[in-house]
Amino acid sequence: MGEAFQRKSLFQLTLPLFLFGIMSVGVTFADTMLLANYSDDLAASVSMANQVLGIGYDLSGLMSVGVLILIAQFLGRNDVARAREIAQIGFIASACFGVLIAVGLAGGATFYTDWINTPPEIRDGVLIYIYSISVTLILYGFINTAIATLRGFGRTMEILWLGVIGNVVYLGAEYALVYGFWIFPEMGIYGAALSTVVIRGVNLCLLIWFMKVKLGLTILRIPKDIWPNSIRILKLSYPSVGEALGYQFYQLFLVSLIAGLGVTAILTRSYALTITQLLAMIIVVMSYGNEVLIGYYKGASENETAFRRGLKTAVMTAGGSMAIAGLLWFFSDFLVALFTQDAAVIASVHSILLLHMIVTPFQAINLILFNSLKATGDVNRPVILNLTITLAFALPLAWLFTGVLDLGVQGLWYALILEEILKATAMVLRWRYRSWQKLKLLEDTDGQTSLAV
Repeated sequence: MGEAFQRKSLFQLTLPLFLFGIMSVGVTFADTMLLANYSDDLAASVSMANQVLGIGYDLSGLMSVGVLILIAQFLGRNDVARAREIAQIGFIASACFGVLIAVGLAGGATFYTDWINTPPEIRDGVLIYIYSISVTLILYGFINTAIATLRGFGRTMEILWLGVIGNVVYLGAEYALVYGFWIFPEMGIYGAALSTVVIRGVNLCLLIWFMKVKLGLTILRIPKDIWPNSIRILKLSYPSVGEALGYQFYQLFLVSLIAGLGVTAILTRSYALTITQLLAMIIVVMSYGNEVLIGYYKGASENETAFRRGLKTAVMTAGGSMAIAGLLWFFSDFLVALFTQDAAVIASVHSILLLHMIVTPFQAINLILFNSLKATGDVNRPVILNLTITLAFALPLAWLFTGVLDLGVQGLWYALILEEILKATAMVLRWRYRSWQKLKLLEDTDGQTSLAV
């Protein structure tokens, strides 16, 4: 198999990602402040444009899912050369797919802008931002795939450095280009767009350097069997992206429900999600690190070790995240007071965070085991299960509790509790059933492979 690959522990994989996540939360907050302090119209324009661009972001990450799964499994059997080959194919496929996404978004920008009922006073700004950022989606797919490659090879420290360098450059460029600083004129919405273009270019250059120096990958090299392997990656990737798009639709539906309940309801949901953002990030980071380990074990045919690792991480993350959720609830009045002094909003968020303590452990189990199944190659049925529960069960329940029974924002969390309990139960049963142990993504000596249906 060539050179031996040294696996890292869950702690080594997740600590840099955890620090990267904390930094990203802070940068998002600073970014929002910069835009809002310049003008409400600028902040609203970028927010509305990102509603349209969000679909492009999800689609741009299409190939990275399959790339990560295959890289981790090849490295699990110490086949470093094949892992590098998959990464290179992923880069090319992502860039080609990015061109299609960019053309689709830019070509339909006016339609999408009108479809989301953009106010006339910010319509031009929204279009400027969409047109500008659409071009960078050609790079965004490559960036996603390169980050997935670093995760697969256990190079999460490089991801942290990417975040440190990239975010410093981004915030500096955004301030200089939006407000006007040093040799740069005040550019408003053009500056906001240009700073995003700049950071995508910086990230691209850093990732190409990381690929070459840390992983020995030459980006421009075209590997053999590019077409069949691209199809192979796509088959592993598209279910996860389909779930992400379905979940986006569900969130838009929830927003429409809350919008009809008034400002207090909107602020309650917004502040509750802001406070729990750190909690969600911890669960996601744990699932990312665990996903890579499961891929290693599966590639090495260490099925029993993979089985125990998935359950152990799920239980550990569920317990830890519930404890943190309890702390957030305990200090909720203080935390909400950082945003508002409205007593009704503070009381409402307090009650929501109490309910979120129930949601959290089931949410953790669901995500950890969902990504564990995905890492083994079981990509279709877990997605179908989760999407069915969300759209056929949680969506009508949210409408019933909020719109019919008039339970307000709490109604959304009642629906969320039932949704996550069902999802966690489905993922536990799927994991314990062990049908994933029979799957083979990598070729045996006879060249045969098997995928989940």
